[in-house]
Amino acid sequence: MSDYYAVGKSVPRVDAVDKVTGEAVYTADVNLPGILYAMAKRSPHPHARILRIDTRRAEALPGVKAVITAKDVPDILLGLKLRDAPILARDRVRFAGEKVAAVAAVDEDTALEALGLIDVEYEELPAVTDVKEAMKKGSLLVHENLHTYAGLPAPVKNTNTFLHETFSKGDTALGFAQAELVFEHNFTTQAVHQGYLEPHAAVADIGPDGSVTVWSSDKVPFRVRSLMAEIIGLPITRVRVIPSLVGGDFGGKGMIFDEPLCYYLARKSGRPVKMVMSRQEEFLAGSPRHPSIIRLKAGVTKSGELVAWEGNAIFDSGAYAAYKPQVGLGGTKKLAGTYRIPHVRIDGSYVYTHTVPCGHCRAPGDPQASFAVESFMDMIASNLQMDPFRFRWINALEDGDLSPVGEPWKGINIKETMTAAVKSSGWGKPKPNPHYGIGIACAERPTGTGESSAVVIVNGDGSVNIISGSSDPGTGARTILCQIVAEVLKVPMERISINLVDTDSAPYDQGAGGGRTTFVAGQSAYRAALEVKKELVASAAKLLKCPGEQAQDLIEVSDGFLFMKSDPDKKISYSQAVKAVGKSQLMAEETFSCNQLDDTCFATHIAEVQVDPERGYVEVKRITAAHDIGFAINPAAAEGQIEGGIVQGVGFAILEEMQRAEGKVTNPTLSDYKLCTSLEAPEIVTLLIEGAPGPGPFQAKSIGELPTCPIAPAVANAVFDAIGVRITDLPITGEKIVKALKESGAARPVSAAVRKEG
Repeated sequence: MSDYYAVGKSVPRVDAVDKVTGEAVYTADVNLPGILYAMAKRSPHPHARILRIDTRRAEALPGVKAVITAKDVPDILLGLKLRDAPILARDRVRFAGEKVAAVAAVDEDTALEALGLIDVEYEELPAVTDVKEAMKKGSLLVHENLHTYAGLPAPVKNTNTFLHETFSKGDTALGFAQAELVFEHNFTTQAVHQGYLEPHAAVADIGPDGSVTVWSSDKVPFRVRSLMAEIIGLPITRVRVIPSLVGGDFGGKGMIFDEPLCYYLARKSGRPVKMVMSRQEEFLAGSPRHPSIIRLKAGVTKSGELVAWEGNAIFDSGAYAAYKPQVGLGGTKKLAGTYRIPHVRIDGSYVYTHTVPCGHCRAPGDPQASFAVESFMDMIASNLQMDPFRFRWINALEDGDLSPVGEPWKGINIKETMTAAVKSSGWGKPKPNPHYGIGIACAERPTGTGESSAVVIVNGDGSVNIISGSSDPGTGARTILCQIVAEVLKVPMERISINLVDTDSAPYDQGAGGGRTTFVAGQSAYRAALEVKKELVASAAKLLKCPGEQAQDLIEVSDGFLFMKSDPDKKISYSQAVKAVGKSQLMAEETFSCNQLDDTCFATHIAEVQVDPERGYVEVKRITAAHDIGFAINPAAAEGQIEGGIVQGVGFAILEEMQRAEGKVTNPTLSDYKLCTSLEAPEIVTLLIEGAPGPGPFQAKSIGELPTCPIAPAVANAVFDAIGVRITDLPITGEKIVKALKESGAARPVSAAVRKEG
């Protein structure tokens, strides 16, 4: 660490002061002259035909400036990949909470009153809200014209299963024939909201020339620009997106929500329009984590070696698939964990139902898969009467192994994280009391790919500016970029600035998400800084009388100065170097793009819990989290990402659930939906394992998504260790524990164990 100038250090966030003092500007803070406040009218039914919408009473209300329905917006379907969602419901609604109309008024109270004056006549229709029923042949179709939708990976018709994907390696039939023991079990997970503090917000303003300016809480401003330009029918040069700070994302803010409505209300009213979703709307019509039903089957030897594995996942996508950048979820491929298994087959099905559309939520699909796989690993170990750590150890991947689905991975160091986590936790130590439990779980997550560009400028006074289109949804990405550039140029952090820049001024960036920012945006900033450094050295060579062809080798930089390595006292400032070439600044722009990596990150989490068997109450006492991080550019930021992911994972494990009845969310408020708070947060021990190099600058790996994945199974395994009952249906509630304890006399840890005679 001491060999580095700016990286490897826990520096404060560059936007910290603005955020804690309230100076930071979010989309909801944007105010323009004459701005109107908009709200959406939403369906109370999960499935209904729209017979009539009468907006006359709402339009007549004083203060209402515009009302729109589907007839006022283009008859097109939206989606990040699979295009299946209308801007406003046109002839039918497919989930309770779908938008059917919108109003813009002089204030929020008037807008809310106007919503109540819009008369919508519905013909209620049968709804399919159970994902298994939706999959049955002849089931009611959520989308009758699915086969006509753009972005569909393969032709399908007369089905609610819009995607089925398969991953395989070896021959599972042969593998199970070779197995001495076969185990099988089912697992289910619930729908959860991302839980960001800032709700979706948008502002649209139309200039005198018809050009459009949009402010958005979306974390992908260039995507907002392209989608809005397509919807409106304008070139992207006529749509400018001004990114605001993002008050949390966790996967939920990658798709446009109300930006098109703001535009059409602004066009109709002739005034700028702002729309901010309420917390209740977030729960009714956001894009939560997919509920899942997962079946796993494993064949093992009596000595504990995995020889065959099958995984089958059903993901309930809700009414639309529009909110996913890919039609499926990456988590499907994780249904065999981090283990060396010669014969594997994984199937994933994505199914429409008449429920709230699901999208991305931190490590899309991975927490569901991890819960199933790592719970199952403990269940098998229990039947083998083998220590869960030992069972994982003998099956864990090692460097040079192919992944469970046959992909080449480099830098595999899952065992290093396992060793570190066990050493620092209470694993193998005496329990403080009989109902104290400890559980282990492992996971992996690849570093994301994409494209990003950055401009690095050294000004005439020696200060440095970074221009990047990369957004920061609260991850500290802007600070990381500053540290990277500071390291290359050896400039103090306080001399570097990075600002939010609109899509007209910033170079292209694919957007935050997928664990790509430090890698992709970091590499573009790193390379731009190197180019500027070359120009500085070339200029300094003349002043230092250094041969130009040798300058890059003979001249060093430090603290904003350039000097001869052979004579450090002979130096010039960056300011002098810039002025020496007759310019007011030196600038370089670099683009970095990567579409495929064989890099992945590993983690081992150990949960320690205290269980009250009478009430079923679970207190997560401590989480020990060992993460393969390559190199920590900002250790405090990395630890913060891990801690945040763990807290979300604890919520997923024992607290959170979007409860539904007949397709409707029945707990759409934070008083009823239980987020994990500081009261439930455990002690967290973070271990940063800097071993296998990553693809990012200074060999960094991603850290944003992986920490959430192993928590639920680690907690479930710890609960089993504490009280001897296995909960395979999340969340692990007191009611489920008490019921399981009452039934434990007849229960078995694994539902099917077939012993084969040798």
